Amino acid sequence: MAKAHTLTDNFNDNTPDTSKWTGFNAEIQEVNQRLEIRPLPNTASGTRILTSAATYDLTGSCVRVEVLRTLRAPNAYTLLGVRNSTGSLYISVSDGWLSCRQQLSGTFTTLARISYDPALHRWWQLRELNGITHWEVSGDGQHWTRVFSTSNPMDLTAVTLKLQAGTDSAIPSPGVAIFDSFNTPSAGPSRRVEERRLSAQRVREQAAALAAGRHHAEHANNNDEVNYPSQSFIGNYSKSLKHDAVGDPDPVSYGSLLRALESRDPGDFEELLQPPGAKKFTNPQSGFAFELEGADTQEFTQPPAPRFDSEQTAAEAGELYWMALARDVPFINYTAEAGTAGSVLAQAISSLNTEFPWFGGTVPVTAQNVFRGIYPGEQVGPYVSQFLLKGNVDPRKPDGQGRDANEGYITYGSQVIDQRQWTVKGFPELGAAADYLTRFTEDWLPVQNGRDDRGKDQFDLTRRRFIRNLRDGAHFVHFDQVVNAWWNTAFFLLSEPHGNQNMGNAAGTGRPQVDMEFPNNPGNPYDPPGTAGDSRTQVGFATFGPIHLLQTLNEVAGRAGRAVWWQKWGVHRRLRPEEYGGRIDNQFNNRRTYPLHASILNSLSTGGLSPYFPERYNSYLLPQAFPEGSPTHPAYGAGHATISGACATILKAFFDESAPVEAPMVANADGTSLVGYTGADAAQMTVGGELNKLAGNIALFRNAGGVHWRSDYTESLPLGEAVAIALLQEMSLTYNEDDAFCQFTRFDGVTIRIHRGVVEPVK
Repeated sequence: MAKAHTLTDNFNDNTPDTSKWTGFNAEIQEVNQRLEIRPLPNTASGTRILTSAATYDLTGSCVRVEVLRTLRAPNAYTLLGVRNSTGSLYISVSDGWLSCRQQLSGTFTTLARISYDPALHRWWQLRELNGITHWEVSGDGQHWTRVFSTSNPMDLTAVTLKLQAGTDSAIPSPGVAIFDSFNTPSAGPSRRVEERRLSAQRVREQAAALAAGRHHAEHANNNDEVNYPSQSFIGNYSKSLKHDAVGDPDPVSYGSLLRALESRDPGDFEELLQPPGAKKFTNPQSGFAFELEGADTQEFTQPPAPRFDSEQTAAEAGELYWMALARDVPFINYTAEAGTAGSVLAQAISSLNTEFPWFGGTVPVTAQNVFRGIYPGEQVGPYVSQFLLKGNVDPRKPDGQGRDANEGYITYGSQVIDQRQWTVKGFPELGAAADYLTRFTEDWLPVQNGRDDRGKDQFDLTRRRFIRNLRDGAHFVHFDQVVNAWWNTAFFLLSEPHGNQNMGNAAGTGRPQVDMEFPNNPGNPYDPPGTAGDSRTQVGFATFGPIHLLQTLNEVAGRAGRAVWWQKWGVHRRLRPEEYGGRIDNQFNNRRTYPLHASILNSLSTGGLSPYFPERYNSYLLPQAFPEGSPTHPAYGAGHATISGACATILKAFFDESAPVEAPMVANADGTSLVGYTGADAAQMTVGGELNKLAGNIALFRNAGGVHWRSDYTESLPLGEAVAIALLQEMSLTYNEDDAFCQFTRFDGVTIRIHRGVVEPVK
């Protein structure tokens, strides 16, 4: 029988080799010169296994693989293993831990476990020699570290080899596991990626020691630029380039963009072929910038976005059509609306559960989780984060001007920030339509060709309002600079005095901006007076104090923005939802046909969406909340989401995420005041959960505007988090305070600690 190491596959030909493997399907594919396993979302039986077609002898042999990406969702796992009829041996990663395990006669045993480091543990190996089985890891595939060894637990002379990824429960977004170089040497990163890593090391010079040790990711997109050769670039972003008569990209114009991105020559960007007077592109060169601290702009990557023709993309589009229809439903009425037969919200919930269950959110969809995010805390309490609604308590101020939390004034030193905003007129509220780009010839096509319709919003000037519905949320993220909400939150957390977080501080004992209601992170060496770990003689300011916090929020925002701009322009170039809606409208009006998944077409023609399209809008276009539609840069990843994921991480690193958020509030139906939230989960809200929710709000409000996809949010918050963690990791080397650390929970539910350049899970 052949030895195990003789089964080799570098996965470079992008063609499943069925003589070597069994199990290829829609979720297990050889693409991008590697093996990608993508378990289906919201599927209880979420395990996907690729198994060797023959049995092999592991004695005196080995099986090894390069692991480029593991599934990172909670209760998701990625593994390399061998098995026979009596049991199996394997290396797996789950919830931040790498485990050596065996399963014999139905009994699972964890033999060893270490914190997982994607760089140090990039290669996994099972090796047998002289009756001893070794579980080993490596950073380069050449120098191996033993994690565990034992006498052979089972017969290894006839085993099948397997690569596996899956979930133990239904998960909205399991992610993608990526393998390469099965029993073959690694080809190494591409020339361009390697040059980038080395250039970053030179620019950063001596400060680069820690960063240079991290692997730079290979970047791969969903191949939509080549998936449809007879309809070039229909699945890609092309707004402000030239288009044909039905709005499909002009190949020569699109090619000018690819040429500039390939050459990276600033002069080529000045020669992009746009229609006369077209709106300018948003900063396509920013992804080429280097960073002097934290992750290099191109160090991290996002998995390929769902393909243009996939059911997931159609399902995500279905959610966006429902969000557009439900823009004016007040959040406070969601429960009542969901229980009202025939209401838009009730129909949206039913449609997402039946027509679009792969949209990437939690299923079953309910009034409590509809249109919400999936990360810890996002589905607890009201839809809108308290950090977008409440103000600080300050008994020194006049009633109605910042004394009580429900007045919505955040303390900015001696100034205040009002959480209320001038909103836009709703549809059909106040007799004005505020949905745009629903007319193909008059609006949609000219805007695709670069017409700039910014500034045509109709504001509701009757009074300022708290965010009460999706339209208000979309309006907020239309004009912000993303970091606005995070600075507001920082000032809110820094300024709240001891008390009940509610009314007039009558039950409080603290002084505003002196005695903090919200404690610092457990690793902060300058806790508030009288708390554990408090310095006897010092307080934080430029380190571990307000200046440090505000500085880091700004720093991480720029770094996260540049990292996601590289993903947008340099890697994925995913089309915007409004462009996808144009393809749908073309097909229904017999202008052109496309490889659109049937689920969205069926819903719009005979299903849940059909009563509204085209009757309400006289087209099948996705109604936009902004006159200009999307901005002039690709969809994936999302800038608001990535920057928010980074800023949320920084705030969790500075404050105790477990601290309760008391007396929660929600905007009333017309947004003119805040009222108490009385849901059963009102006492379960925490700082960490509300920070996650704020990040989700900022991201998904962009979806509510019609300019982003659900997976833009799902994959961009963790990208921003990774940028923030890298920054915190390098910053942790610079402190003079010996015992300082930060500890917080990532979006995947794993709690980590960062101390002196080390990032590790907390046991």
